[in-house]
Amino acid sequence: MPSASHSDVRQSALYAPLRRRMVENGDWDRMAARLARELNESGWIDRFKDRSKEMARGGGLSVESILAELVPLASEEVPITVRNEVLGALRKLLERQIDFT
Repeated sequence: MPSASHSDVRQSALYAPLRRRMVENGDWDRMAARLARELNESGWIDRFKDRSKEMARGGGLSVESILAELVPLASEEVPITVRNEVLGALRKLLERQIDFT
């Protein structure tokens, strides 16, 4: 079984060429649009905007501190249905492009 560091190196080595291929053939933009659509339909974008506005109105916080607080929450609060839908679509896309055997 490969060590975690070996796995990380392998994933890093695969990421750049896969991303480049996805960008070149338009899959990257399609997946980003799908994610945005799913997040919007779930209400996540409106909730995130509202929370951002509330923090900014509170005053006394820099943009950096607002982002430092919001970014981890944003990822944690993505609805599981949206996460599963987009990850499933991405998994299917990658299975068509990579031989995992």
